[in-house]
Amino acid sequence: MRLLLTGAAGMLGSSLVPLLGDRDHSVLATDIRFIGRDMKKLDVRHCQAMMSLSRKFRPDMLLHLAAETDLEKCESNVDYAYKENFIGTQNACAVCRELDIPIAYVSTAGVFDGKKSAPYTEFDAPNPINVYGASKFQGERIIRQTLPRHFILRAGWMIGGGERDKKFVSKMLAQLDRGTKKIHAVNDKSGTPTYAPAFSKVFEKIIRTKYYGTYHLACNGRATRYDVAAHILKTLGRKDVELKAVTSAYFEKEYFAPRPKSEEMRNFVLDLRGMNEMPQWRDALEVYLKKSFPSYLR
Repeated sequence: MRLLLTGAAGMLGSSLVPLLGDRDHSVLATDIRFIGRDMKKLDVRHCQAMMSLSRKFRPDMLLHLAAETDLEKCESNVDYAYKENFIGTQNACAVCRELDIPIAYVSTAGVFDGKKSAPYTEFDAPNPINVYGASKFQGERIIRQTLPRHFILRAGWMIGGGERDKKFVSKMLAQLDRGTKKIHAVNDKSGTPTYAPAFSKVFEKIIRTKYYGTYHLACNGRATRYDVAAHILKTLGRKDVELKAVTSAYFEKEYFAPRPKSEEMRNFVLDLRGMNEMPQWRDALEVYLKKSFPSYLR
């Protein structure tokens, strides 16, 4: 297929773009932040720019990854969050309507309120408790309202990206770089880590089907941030670093946006279709660390 991809410079794009090329798709990768030889600059908040580029490229499908994922930034500037996560998505819908093509939209476990004791499935009703989750959910809604042919794929706690990693793993490694000997990690909130390369492989298989709808696409298993931190230290062989469990209150000044108690997801629809090829999160995390950060291994 000819695929137009937004937000290509992010963690997921770093895995998805090369994989799509390996699968013989023709990809036009775009992003607002990163301009490389094989990437076009595109601000998804500007509909005419999206429309003009799309008319020239004539994609068979639009893969919409562009989003603001910083919870504190979204919470501090509601208008900015909705421009990025809703208006950008609404513009993508306008392009798809004009060209009569499907959309694949990457959403988040953050659309749920976290009150459920079991993992969330695609059939649970979203009820976001922060601006980020709300703006991403409104992106989902405008897609469902305007485009019958759509794939909505919800990711959990993203891991991957290597040098583009700005999430939990990179923050842990940054502390090790600073010589930190005691690391604090939250143990009162749980979720489902999502390995970007594994996500990308299943993502590509889903968009080659006609099974339109909503999918959960996370690694198997559950974890707290403490669990993830513990497995990072174990994998790296860092017995010299103490890991201390804390509640979310410990980081409330830095991470003030409300977060769901649980963002655990089950890939229920993929299970039903026999398409759930996502690995266990511990296995995926080990692969990621050994492949992308071998210098940290002891």
